[in-house]
Amino acid sequence: MMRLEPVLRAGGFKDDLIAGEEPELCLRLRKRGWKIWRIDAEMALHDAAMTRFSQWWQRTKRGGYAFAEGVALHGAAPERHCVAPLRRIILWGLLLPVATMLGALITPWALLLLLAWPAQVVRLRIRGMDWSAAFFMTLTKLPEAQGALTYWWRRMTRARVRLIEYK
Repeated sequence: MMRLEPVLRAGGFKDDLIAGEEPELCLRLRKRGWKIWRIDAEMALHDAAMTRFSQWWQRTKRGGYAFAEGVALHGAAPERHCVAPLRRIILWGLLLPVATMLGALITPWALLLLLAWPAQVVRLRIRGMDWSAAFFMTLTKLPEAQGALTYWWRRMTRARVRLIEYK
């Protein structure tokens, strides 16, 4: 639930965003002095109806796109909107794979960099995440990186923004 007047004064949802609309609107509302309250109760159930890995990949790719766009819109101080998650996406989903591939051209020892992913899964498990969630949180960085690259490419080429469908 939102108060209509502040939402209208903030300009409502940006109709050109393909994902991340609510956090972006909440940021603009907070900039105008409003507070965002979240209550500790389930108010709605969202059924993503994803039954295939490809659907998960596309939805996660869309999330990476939203993080990159969030940084482009509000990544500067003081908001730093989406900066930390995008930094993790770049590290785990771009730099590590590229460093591994380029390093493997020089020495096969560079393939040891691939052990960073299972180490990350173990680290997340130690921090309390179950094995499945830890695995997918680590794997998520690859489609998120694809989504961020898609955002940057579309922005650089001024390509038309299209929804990244997952169903």
